[in-house]
Amino acid sequence: MNEVIETIKNRRSIRAYLPTMPPADLVRDIVETGLYAPRSMGSESIRTIVITDKIMREKIVELNCQIGHWKKGFDPFYGAPVILLIVADRDDANHLINGSVVIATMMLAAESLGLHSCWIHRAKEELEHPLGQEILSRAGIFFRPGQYVGIGHLALGYAAGDPPEPEPRRESRISYIS
Repeated sequence: MNEVIETIKNRRSIRAYLPTMPPADLVRDIVETGLYAPRSMGSESIRTIVITDKIMREKIVELNCQIGHWKKGFDPFYGAPVILLIVADRDDANHLINGSVVIATMMLAAESLGLHSCWIHRAKEELEHPLGQEILSRAGIFFRPGQYVGIGHLALGYAAGDPPEPEPRRESRISYIS
């Protein structure tokens, strides 16, 4: 089977991570693939913020627990040592689609490099909170209020255990018109 197709079919969302920090060069390679993701009209409005700072990570976990109405102590990023926050300029008419393709591309890159990931929502709400503005500022992203919208997060790291087996797919979801 083609290596790309095999990677796509083997990728799983992981919901338990080892605390081991992945090598910085692997994280950089994954994030860089996001720059090459397909995008409408050549848009470059998507920004990826790599968060490995433990204090900032804990702030993000706490805020996401509030947003998701989870009890303190739950980690909505499943212990992943790296959180990628994908944001987009709201003025890009296709920001949600472009940002989603960036996330999907980075998920496949992670799988191909032996790392695991899980797409996490709530980035929109996070960026609407003062912590979101602090994150943008610390990342050196200059903005006017409301300019950037959160598209999603990518929890990134090594799986704590074996990834789950794929569930059967319903072929009836494919139709052909010949």
